[in-house]
Amino acid sequence: MTRSAGWSSWCSPCQPTGMSNQKPDAARPSSPDSVAAPGADGGRRTGRSAEMAVAFPPPGVRPYPDPRPAGSAVSAASAMRLGLESAEAGTLMATLGMEVLERGAERTVVRMPVEGALQVAGTLHGGATAALVETAASVASRQAAPEGLVPVGAELQVSHLRPVYRGWVTAVAVPVHRGGRTAVYEVSISDEDGRLVGRGTLRSLFT
Repeated sequence: MTRSAGWSSWCSPCQPTGMSNQKPDAARPSSPDSVAAPGADGGRRTGRSAEMAVAFPPPGVRPYPDPRPAGSAVSAASAMRLGLESAEAGTLMATLGMEVLERGAERTVVRMPVEGALQVAGTLHGGATAALVETAASVASRQAAPEGLVPVGAELQVSHLRPVYRGWVTAVAVPVHRGGRTAVYEVSISDEDGRLVGRGTLRSLFT
């Protein structure tokens, strides 16, 4: 079968160079079935691939990054449980100057300075007390959480029993209920003289 002078030497509908009557030179194979020559990447490529724009990357090359790099959201739950102690910096705990004195599923102790957490009347702000209750109970719940799960607060109840004007207040959280899906902690808050100034409970869900 003879080619027309107006057709290229390859006669391929995919050839990007268009139709030409240019004769192939010595470096170009005369047929698309010619023997492949080694490429610069160590693979095999034919004379056609050297001439044409290829729409696919060379074998062994990943065109896209790994969709699940280390530290991605896939492992966020386990990373959160293991590293939350160091992640407490920069949170409301740091803003209110809270300090964790004891950390455990059966007993957690957190204290907070009254200074910087006052209301306009000069007493400890009720919102700061509530934050201390939830913080102490949450720290304890993290220690009680099943492997691979983290607690999130679902219900908070707080009672303010006595005003505090200065010094530190200390919260002690102990479990009322510890289950596979939920935990309930009771928190007692006392002043520097050991007087009970507030109480609260937090129910958490393990997710």
